[in-house]
Amino acid sequence: MSTRRAVVGGLLSAALLPTGVTHAAYPSRPVRIVVPFLPGGGADLIARLLSPHLQALLGQPFVVENRAGAAGRIGTGVVAKSEPDGHTLLMTTESSLVIAPHIGVAMSYDPLKDLAPISLLTRNTIVLVVHPSVPASTLADYIALARAKPGGLFFASSGVGGPNHLAGEIFNRTAGVEIVHVPFPGTGGAIQAVIGNQVGAMWGFIAGLIPHIRSGALKALAVGGRARSPALPDVPTVAEAGVVGYEATSWIGLLAPAGTAQPIIDALWDALARAMQDASVREVLLRDGSDIVTSKPEEFRAVIENDHAKYGKLADLLKSAK
Repeated sequence: MSTRRAVVGGLLSAALLPTGVTHAAYPSRPVRIVVPFLPGGGADLIARLLSPHLQALLGQPFVVENRAGAAGRIGTGVVAKSEPDGHTLLMTTESSLVIAPHIGVAMSYDPLKDLAPISLLTRNTIVLVVHPSVPASTLADYIALARAKPGGLFFASSGVGGPNHLAGEIFNRTAGVEIVHVPFPGTGGAIQAVIGNQVGAMWGFIAGLIPHIRSGALKALAVGGRARSPALPDVPTVAEAGVVGYEATSWIGLLAPAGTAQPIIDALWDALARAMQDASVREVLLRDGSDIVTSKPEEFRAVIENDHAKYGKLADLLKSAK
């Protein structure tokens, strides 16, 4: 392993072109971006939005592959154990990196040791949506309904330990209600369950939910950020609606297997930074309520380490919330 990495690193160091975007040795074949969730969620949307731009900048196809299951742990494990040659990447949320280690389940990878951060790309406000048939026009109505029917309301999520699952559990604790969690193997599955009225509500990224909110298929009751989202200016924050102190946001970033040569990381970051500045990319992300970040690899690593410690303090909640 160390010999292979040294050879790859040596080749790349010698092959970098002056642009810093591409070089002779990388990529030498199609690159797959593993999204550890079903299609339709925030990470999947960003991966598909960026892939043609990365292909144009780096000269090889960037193919999105959905490997859903276990709130992102299955697909993340696949990438963590892949060859560190830059041809297998991971587009994920904090679910599989900083929440998963604290929910008391076996993991095939160490998110702090087995993955190399490339860039944090977006921060995303979480929104509570319900099926239009739910008799609640405001968050206060919904809380009153939940208190009148303890254990009788349900919320969907992308799986145990995901950021939207955590958003719902913290809401339960903060608002003093008992809304039952129903996990699905990805945000896309959860969205369809609520649209189909199999489950009455869900917490999820604005980016994935806003088309359904605008079409009337889902009804937005509150956003989890400190301030209202420019994408949904008429939807109050949870705190505004009376649940003081509540906040739920999430992020999406790109990573590679640990041991990936630095020139590859640099080339990918440079291409990502250029793609994220593209007017068409920015228009889509900002319209859908995402905050564009594009952090350096070391900045992304600091976010991962800080959030890993933060969620460690919520381990009791995470382990009890199945």
